[in-house]
Amino acid sequence: MRTPVVVFALFTPLWLGCAEELDTSDEPEPVSEETTTKELSGAEQHGRDVWFNNTYGGEKFFSFLKVHPDPSKRIDIGFQAVVDTPRAQRFDVWGVINDPDCVANPEGGADICEDPESSGIVGIRVFPGPGGTVQYGTSCASCHAGFDPLHPPDDPNEPEWENIHGTIGNAYIDFGAIFSANLAPTDPRRIMFSAWPKGSVDTTLLFNDGIMNPGVVTHFWAHKHRPEFEVGREDPQLRNGQGGEDDLGGDIAAMRVYTNIGVCFQECVLPAVVSGTPISIDQCRAQCPDFPPQEDLDDLGEFLASFEAPQYPGFANKQIQDIGRAVFDQNCASCHRRDGELALTITNDEINPLAAVGAQATNACRVLSTNWEEGKLWAEFSSDVYKDRVAAGNRGYRTMPLAGIWATAPFLHNQSIGTRAPADATPAERASAYRSSMWELLSDDREPVIHTIPVAVGPFPAGTPTRFVFSSPDPTTGQARCMDFVENRGHTYGSQLNSFQKGALILWLQYQ
Repeated sequence: MRTPVVVFALFTPLWLGCAEELDTSDEPEPVSEETTTKELSGAEQHGRDVWFNNTYGGEKFFSFLKVHPDPSKRIDIGFQAVVDTPRAQRFDVWGVINDPDCVANPEGGADICEDPESSGIVGIRVFPGPGGTVQYGTSCASCHAGFDPLHPPDDPNEPEWENIHGTIGNAYIDFGAIFSANLAPTDPRRIMFSAWPKGSVDTTLLFNDGIMNPGVVTHFWAHKHRPEFEVGREDPQLRNGQGGEDDLGGDIAAMRVYTNIGVCFQECVLPAVVSGTPISIDQCRAQCPDFPPQEDLDDLGEFLASFEAPQYPGFANKQIQDIGRAVFDQNCASCHRRDGELALTITNDEINPLAAVGAQATNACRVLSTNWEEGKLWAEFSSDVYKDRVAAGNRGYRTMPLAGIWATAPFLHNQSIGTRAPADATPAERASAYRSSMWELLSDDREPVIHTIPVAVGPFPAGTPTRFVFSSPDPTTGQARCMDFVENRGHTYGSQLNSFQKGALILWLQYQ
């Protein structure tokens, strides 16, 4: 957003002296199933199967991590602990989503499922391993499937498929607890994981770039309406990634994610890690029989493109909506554009360099990631446009789409601003959490949030900022690679608006 103060000649005595928040508490009209579902095409259905089920052999990587030759990198991720948790408690403990096609095993342990590869948990897949062992792998849905804001579950531990939205992102999953389930209480990594907010994950954890930077699990919708950019491929492509790193198109972005969750680790990822060179996509294709076929990636893109933003049900007061839209156009639309087809996404998808926005810059750690740079591990998954921007010192965050924003609080890349609704929240309850989060976002009077270690870790005393402890020293300066410790700073655009303007803006956005 930009910051010009707007004075409305539209105001009449009807609106003078109104309460700080507009009354938007009425329960919306019920949502019918017919308005929120549609039949998938053959390609979309195949893409859905890929999204929910396919691991492409990544389970072999997680088994390798348990016996890593370097003990300091050895980690037994807590898949088994999650599976062994009683089904009726699993969401409460871990934030994972139970597979609706499974039932609790009366003898305890893993659920009984129709699909032999289902672990009982959406997106966590189970396979036989060497010597009668069990291997766990993850599909895209393990992170990105969440509860449908229009059809919330009565019991988050017993959802039906109609309660699950394939691409909203799981805002409740506790990745830190899952990763640290088998670590000793004194293991520094356990302390680091405990600082991850629910619904966030550090995508560079397993292939560490020396910066602790957990970010929110992304939601995907309205892809058909987002702008595309020239990046050297045959056709313009969507930007993905919070900093626009995955900008070579959805298929290349999916390849990168798959390599990050263990696909083709032995064949093409490990050689790149050992040699300190980028992963070769051609080598992966040529030497790894598990590498995702192009048809799978294309159909995965079709499935993602089938989602529109969830629409808050009912209708708002037209006068308030008109004023809120005018406030938006004067204060926000320079970045969150809504002209033409962009009205269905409300973003220009441009990169906002942190250096250029000054005091409005949000926490920098996520976009300081180096893995996509020239010569680094994921270099082949980013364009020269991205690499040139980084080389010029113009790192920044994408202007994120605002369509469906009522369903996605808390805000910023690390969910550091706002309130998370309960998993079984009705649309009205979820909208209430959204509105309270927006009031905080549109404020420059925030108590700084700084995550600190609760106990001493090595030479660092309790109370030291977590990012300082767990970000590697820069060889030039000797300082942590990210020295930005305030999680909720920046993006105070709109704080200069009066209470009524803010309220009208918030209500207008709720219906977008």
